[in-house]
Amino acid sequence: MERGTINPQTYNLVGDIGATNARFALVAPGSSDIKNIQSLKCEDFDNIQSAISFYISSFLELDILSACFATAGTVHLDVFKLANNHWTINKSDVAKTLNGVTIKWINDFTAQAFATTTLTDSEVITLNKGIVEPEKLRLVIGPGTGLGVCGLIMSPSGWLPIAGEGGHSDFAPNTSIEYEILTLLAKKFGHVAVERILSGPGIMNLYVALCQINGKDRIYTTPSEITAAAVNAGADPIADETIQMFCKIFGSVAGSMALTVGALGGVYITSDLVRNFIDLFIESDFQKSFESKGRLQPVLEDIPVYLSKKKNMGLIGTVYEINNYWMQKGFKD
Repeated sequence: MERGTINPQTYNLVGDIGATNARFALVAPGSSDIKNIQSLKCEDFDNIQSAISFYISSFLELDILSACFATAGTVHLDVFKLANNHWTINKSDVAKTLNGVTIKWINDFTAQAFATTTLTDSEVITLNKGIVEPEKLRLVIGPGTGLGVCGLIMSPSGWLPIAGEGGHSDFAPNTSIEYEILTLLAKKFGHVAVERILSGPGIMNLYVALCQINGKDRIYTTPSEITAAAVNAGADPIADETIQMFCKIFGSVAGSMALTVGALGGVYITSDLVRNFIDLFIESDFQKSFESKGRLQPVLEDIPVYLSKKKNMGLIGTVYEINNYWMQKGFKD
């Protein structure tokens, strides 16, 4: 291959590796058109390379130019354990599986953050208009199997991510019942990170705690059952309370993180989980709790808050990263 040209029949392989699902897709070099999206259950595979091999085996001929994978965990290390599933990723083993092509590794919420730069007005729900300052630092946050958090700031060379592990910061209760919840969760987990509440498993933790506090028997055994009951208005008071409290605590945490990083460019919520009860979320106390920061409330009132409606944000972010990599290398399609 000569510098400055790429065979149009080759593809980049992209992947969004979560705690539950691993999503893979193909994209032509220089294109943003994602093709052949397939979602695989992580529990069905021993490791990421076996999942990759399964995905690419469905194509008779496939010339992979390079790859980019977004995943939770300490992606800067050569070997790292995923935050919320059984996979340990060895970058060398993955490179062998892909015959030594260039592979870019990015944090899963770095990918989500990059993807927010592609959103149009029709692809977001505006929870708070605020004062729009699009080139200021933005915060991207979203509950899933865990709680993802990433900052994004504009630089002369483009958008730069500020990756972190905000989901593992301490849960700080604001009401008496939240203190009771913290006490119960501390007995179970010791350290109570915010993602012990703001996640799919966290919804279950919150529900179990509220059942105990209210002296009620547990009816539901999965987060999806709880959210379905809450969406069905009046079906179950504890399920309703669980989701309402989830939204309120989410607002408080998002507001605190927005102040911590100075997210004057806006807060972007990217979460398949929240979309399961999107109407309840929009009507909840999320925004009120987000702004409830005492003397700093006027600052929070001015920060735009958006909820992404777009699917496959992780894959979109990996495409952004791999295309940016090749552009910096001087290749074009």
